[in-house]
Amino acid sequence: MKDGMERINQLFDEYDFPLTAMQTVRVRLGDWFIGGGKSTDGYVWQQARYLENLIRYGLAERKAVIE
Repeated sequence: MKDGMERINQLFDEYDFPLTAMQTVRVRLGDWFIGGGKSTDGYVWQQARYLENLIRYGLAERKAVIE
């Protein structure tokens, strides 16, 4: 992974997260980027870890694979 946004996009592609979690990450990152933050910053990775923790604690489900 090059940056945290790639990881976040990968997680969003692979898992169904609660709407409130997705909205929270979107707002946090929107504010971060408006303030001059970059996708390689630690704060973006912190948001990726937040999503990974939701998966770890069973609060997100893997999307069904359609073939």
